[in-house]
Formats: sequence, structure tokens, C-alpha cells
Amino acid sequence: MIINRLVYILQLEIRYNKLTMRIHSVSVSQAGGFARFRLHGNLGTPEGRRRGGLRSLETHKRNGTGFNLLKPVASPRPSVALAELLGILAGDGHIGKYQTTVTTNAKTDYEHAEYVASLFKKVFSVDAPLRQRRDENAVVVTVSSKEVGRLLVRKGMVMGHKIQGSLRMPAWVRLQKRFRDTFIRGLFDTDGCVYIDKHKIRGKEYKNIGLAFANRCLPLLADFKGTLLEYGLHPTQKTKYTVFLRREKDIYQYFSIFGSSNPKHMRKFEEYRSCKGGVA
Repeated sequence: MIINRLVYILQLEIRYNKLTMRIHSVSVSQAGGFARFRLHGNLGTPEGRRRGGLRSLETHKRNGTGFNLLKPVASPRPSVALAELLGILAGDGHIGKYQTTVTTNAKTDYEHAEYVASLFKKVFSVDAPLRQRRDENAVVVTVSSKEVGRLLVRKGMVMGHKIQGSLRMPAWVRLQKRFRDTFIRGLFDTDGCVYIDKHKIRGKEYKNIGLAFANRCLPLLADFKGTLLEYGLHPTQKTKYTVFLRREKDIYQYFSIFGSSNPKHMRKFEEYRSCKGGVA
């Protein structure tokens, strides 16, 4: 009996301590709530939320912990810079809901990646930092902006998978020669290749230049080939996803019409020109 009574008394004491702790916790919470109410007012009203927000800004400013406000994104009008950027994105780009990226070779195309970043700055007034992947030989130009992606889609681009979206040259680009030319330039600068074939005939070495453009989005490939044909060039397509220019005169004409913003391509072209004495 004595043991049972002691156990009963001990249980009562435990319950009393728990109840005391709960009361104390509620009291502290209520005290904090009243203090917050006196400082900021009723946070459930528009005026209370405004006062709380202003207090928060003052605290961040005083402590140097303030956040950065989002910079406004420029809404671009049709331009050669925008058309070239769309061509680049059609080649090596990807437009997501929150990020737009261009991924290229870190060793051979880093200079062009810097140029792409400058185009984003020029067209949208946004920063486009370069990030190099450690596990791959790749550099990524990244724009973290939902609004940029939305504007690009409005200008004729596809969000997400380009092949599934049947991406092709936007209609407004096709209508004006200067826009079409810079779009093709951006497209080839990312997905194109300038190469020099070397072969010997009877002990004498000969060099021939060629251009190859590869893209698995067939509507886009057709746009590229069709534009070359419109200028009287002679593209060939022996494989499903690749278009070639093999005639030396055509290649000189290609660079005369479209040019290139990729130093890698221009170096290869100038290398060939120098070995040919600069004459087509």
C-alpha cells in the first residue's frame, strides 16, 4: 500500500510539473506576441504588414544584410543582335522556366561564350555569368530570369525540348534579310564546323576547305539549307542531320554574306585563306 501511494504521489507531481511548463510556455509566447503587436501593430491588417515590412528593411539596412532587388529586364524590339542571339539559342541553347543557358566547349569556344554573355547584356540588360563544369569540358552561359525565358518564347523560341517543339526560324526573322543573315550566323557559330581537308596526289599536298552544319531539329536544318539555296549556294545533304558546303567559292561567299562572331571559325577560315594567298 505504501509503495502504491508513493507511486501515485510521484505521478501527480509529474503531471503538475508538465502543466506548469505549459503555462509558462504560453505566457512567454503571449508576452512575445504583445511585444510584437506594440512594435509593428496588427500584422493581420494592410497597415500592420506595411509597418512590419518597413521595420524589416530598416533592420537589413542597419545590419548590412539586405537583399538585392531584381533588376528590370528590357523587352527587346526586333534587331540584328536579338536575331543573332536567337540563332545561338537555336543551336546550343536551352530555355527553361527559370533559366536560359547556352552550353559550349570550354577550350575551343570560350571567347564565343563571352560574346554570347555580352549579347544577353545588350539585348535584355541582364547579367549572364559564365560557369565552367568541372566534370566536363564545357562552359555554360547562364541567365537566371523567368522573364527572359518568357520574352524569348514570345519572339518565336521554344521552351524546353527544341526537337519536340519543332523549333525553326521565327517568322519575323525570316521576313527581313538582315535578321535572317544574323540568325544563320548565330546558328552556324554554335552548331557549325569549318574544316580543312589535306590530301596528297602524286606526292603533292592539296588543301580543301569545307563547312558542315549539324542539327537534329529537322525544321531548323531545312531553314539553314533553304537560306543557303536562296543565296545561290550549293549545300549538300548526304546524311539526315548534316548539311555541307564544299565548293571553295561558296565558302568564301558564305563568310562574305553571313560572317562569324566565333573566333574559332574565323581563325580556321583565315588559315585557309593565307595558305591560298587570299584568293578564292
